[in-house]
Amino acid sequence: MNGWVGKILRVDLTSKTHKTEELDPGLARDFIGGQGIASKILYDEVDPKIDALSPENKLMFATCPLTGTGALSSSRCWVVAKSPLTGAIGFSTFGGYFGSELKYAGYDLVIIEGKSKDPVYLWIDDDRIEIRSAGSVWGKRVGETDDLIREEVTDGDPIKGMDVHIASIGPAGENRVLMASVMADKTRAAGRCGLGAVMGSKNLKAVAVRGTKGITIADHKKFKEVVAAAFKRVTTHPVGGNIFPAFGSAGLVEYFNEVGLFPNRNFQRIPFEGAKNISGQIVAEKFLIRKKACSGCPLSCGGPVSVTEHPFEMRGGERPEYETYGLVGGSCGIDNPSAIIKINALCNELGMDTMDIGATFACAMEMYEKEILSQEDLGFRSLTLRFGDAETMVRLIEDTAYRKKFGNILAEGGYRLAERYGHPELFMGVKKMGCSAYDPRNVHGMGLAYATSTRGACHNRAYTVAPEILGLPEKADPLIEEGKAPMVKYMQDLAASLMDAAGICLFSIAGGHTMEDMLDQLEAATGAGYTLPECLKIGERIWNVQRLFNLKAGLTSADDNLPRRFLEEPAPGGPGKGLVVNLNKMLKEYYELRGWDEDGVPSPAKLAELGLK
Repeated sequence: MNGWVGKILRVDLTSKTHKTEELDPGLARDFIGGQGIASKILYDEVDPKIDALSPENKLMFATCPLTGTGALSSSRCWVVAKSPLTGAIGFSTFGGYFGSELKYAGYDLVIIEGKSKDPVYLWIDDDRIEIRSAGSVWGKRVGETDDLIREEVTDGDPIKGMDVHIASIGPAGENRVLMASVMADKTRAAGRCGLGAVMGSKNLKAVAVRGTKGITIADHKKFKEVVAAAFKRVTTHPVGGNIFPAFGSAGLVEYFNEVGLFPNRNFQRIPFEGAKNISGQIVAEKFLIRKKACSGCPLSCGGPVSVTEHPFEMRGGERPEYETYGLVGGSCGIDNPSAIIKINALCNELGMDTMDIGATFACAMEMYEKEILSQEDLGFRSLTLRFGDAETMVRLIEDTAYRKKFGNILAEGGYRLAERYGHPELFMGVKKMGCSAYDPRNVHGMGLAYATSTRGACHNRAYTVAPEILGLPEKADPLIEEGKAPMVKYMQDLAASLMDAAGICLFSIAGGHTMEDMLDQLEAATGAGYTLPECLKIGERIWNVQRLFNLKAGLTSADDNLPRRFLEEPAPGGPGKGLVVNLNKMLKEYYELRGWDEDGVPSPAKLAELGLK
């Protein structure tokens, strides 16, 4: 196989055994890789009705055919399992170098089954597989865990340690916090869906990998040409060549605030008055130590940061991304960049998703200010939880990771918090997962994308901000519903195949990376004869497999919805001031385009067309 390495590693933690299997070439071609292949395996092998934190759940680390090849922005590795946060299919991705190293070790996919009696970590050193005791690192934070495991597997050799890459959980995953992330290379987060809690439920602290093998490419000459062309296009694009490298994804904070997307106090207001204070430009000027890139990516949107302001002092954390500034910052009413950097670093070290942390705390802050939550509920006489109170948020994030006092309630996520106190409408999320940092009342396609995403509210599954706001590849009116159903379906199918399954980072789209670039790189790497229509069909196949899993898990069309705020409360600002999202109109057309009935169930004819059952 070209692009793929053709092997699956299956590890049973209950019996402490492992075996290597051949990757079915037909499965690879029909689902490409990443969350595509992993979703099909999860659907085939796991009962969707199980408790996500039971040993019956399976946790997968899935690479893509472009991962590790040098294709542009192709560092992706997916973590896939049933989500304990949503009860739906769960998948989340990180960049960095872990995925590439897993491919170099000779594996497209690692499937973790069962549950270890005691804490362990998995050590993959090419063909040598060991399940080792994690007793010495259980309870440790992510950074220290990474350092200690790297030292142990290399006998303290710092040169060998440079080739070891580790995906681990922090205390939040161990304590089964439903927003727990899986962290790679210390600061790259597979944050969404609470998959760190699944890892913790299996007593699996980390997966460490070192590989020395290569990846075969179908057409080396063509591959070099198309990668070079994509590289030139992205590095000369105003966003890909300037904004992202200089300011990270947060370089778009001020612009998105101006056009009414940036959240403010749990999406109650538009715009956020403090956006300028937390822009990527401010962070680059005052806090960034140096820029850092993932494997094969010219965007260099990451990098270590340093904060000297008391009480948020820290050094060596990561430059936060746009979503963190939007949800930890604007949605929680915090405009202090030092505080947001500190909270981001804490979430990385403790192993929690900054997006759902922001959504949960914003919900709690609104409930407190509306006197739904009382001082007694918080459990501290001196503690308040008002918008903008960063110091309290820092304190409660620690308690959330360790499930202490009120933190034990926050650890269940924003939906369960709001439902517990009788106000689920105050949680800004879909399928129990918090919304991304784009107010859909000013970008209506994103409203449909949130509602229909198979993993819960998500911008990555169909980034309609690209055409509706950035005009990529062409401009679409963000304030109308007409044409949004076919746009969202097309972008979902495209993202599922040429990005999520092939291994391309979504950020590169905003930076000028085109679908033609992605297809050319995938085809040159694999030689599989892919065409754009076929890739879109593969994306549709992946989407329907995930839909089938969710339906069997008990989700219905009622879960394809938006928070009441977006449907009934007119936008208080932005170009769409006075508008709400007319979801029902878009959803009906969307179901028809998908070949689903009025209840959102795929028709037998559609499943037959896609080769599914």
